[in-house]
Amino acid sequence: MSDKRNYSADFLRCILMIMIIVHHIVVHAFDLKSIGDIQNTSITYEPYLFFLNAFCVIAVNCFFFISGYFSIKFSLKKTVILFLEMQFYSMIWCVIMIFSGQISTLSMLIKKMIMSVLPVYLYWFMGVYILLCFLSPYINDYVFNLDKNRQMKLLLILSIIATFYGFIFNWSGIGRGYTFLHGLYMYYVGMLCKQNTLSLAPPLNLCKKAIKRSIGINAWIYLILSLIVGGLSFLLFQMKLNKISWIVYSYNNPLLIFSGVSFSLLFVTRNSQNPLMKFFSRISKYTLAAYLITDYDYARIVLFYPLKYILSFTKFQLVKIPIIISYAIILFICCIIIDYGRKILFSILGKFFHLEELYEDICNRFRPTNRT
Repeated sequence: MSDKRNYSADFLRCILMIMIIVHHIVVHAFDLKSIGDIQNTSITYEPYLFFLNAFCVIAVNCFFFISGYFSIKFSLKKTVILFLEMQFYSMIWCVIMIFSGQISTLSMLIKKMIMSVLPVYLYWFMGVYILLCFLSPYINDYVFNLDKNRQMKLLLILSIIATFYGFIFNWSGIGRGYTFLHGLYMYYVGMLCKQNTLSLAPPLNLCKKAIKRSIGINAWIYLILSLIVGGLSFLLFQMKLNKISWIVYSYNNPLLIFSGVSFSLLFVTRNSQNPLMKFFSRISKYTLAAYLITDYDYARIVLFYPLKYILSFTKFQLVKIPIIISYAIILFICCIIIDYGRKILFSILGKFFHLEELYEDICNRFRPTNRT
């Protein structure tokens, strides 16, 4: 693969963000996460929710995977901007909660303001990603300097830690995927897949059938594993094994790891450059806003309520799936438009307050000077 922009990967980022919105709709708006509560033995859920979640829950793994596949190029400036973007949306939601009467006490207000200033407490994924950004120069150098044998040994060790100690036993400090270690693991898997893709590139380029066969295999793996995970979770729920039914959706479930890797490889191993792909590439830089806007705790109530109201008018499960996906796409488009406006606002403020010059001045103060 070349170092040129991968438009298919940008398209993948858009798809993954829509999948994350769908996943949050299922687990929060329809409260599928409550199946993990052993006390809820009498609660019922429609079967389609289990399968829809299985197809979409892999999105987080995919994001970490493609970060490793293309290797994060650390930039302090970009990381600061990323952090400011989180602050912006968390503060906006905090203000909305104040004016809507959701914050009634001073202690609650102080707590929300602190969490808005330090938004990594609100968005666990972003906390992990920012840590990966800071560590990426060292991780990249270390992995690239390992020989193939040691890379495979490290992969085996990390896989055992993530799936055996984490997924099976939920060992403290590792958990079932909502941790920095799991993000690092998927990042590492992505790096190794990129190296193997590069080594296979010459023969694959000479055989287009091999490329199509690889795409077909990854598509089938994603489809079959998603059906297995959804069916297994639903079956366990029917057997009143509620807690285990929810554990199946853990990010470090080996089935979800393989499913996420296969789905990602459907896109990143090829680089379509048609006008549609280039369009999605242009809007992909706004996709993070969809996560930051829709995954705030109060946002889940405000933004997902209309969908629940709409779905209350239909009893057909197969009709509900396209409605949920369509609603997620509409939310995604709205978030893109909002973030486009935010970037314009940030650009105006940056020029007005000369923030670019201020940033450069601060960097120059801390840069070491050459002494003769």
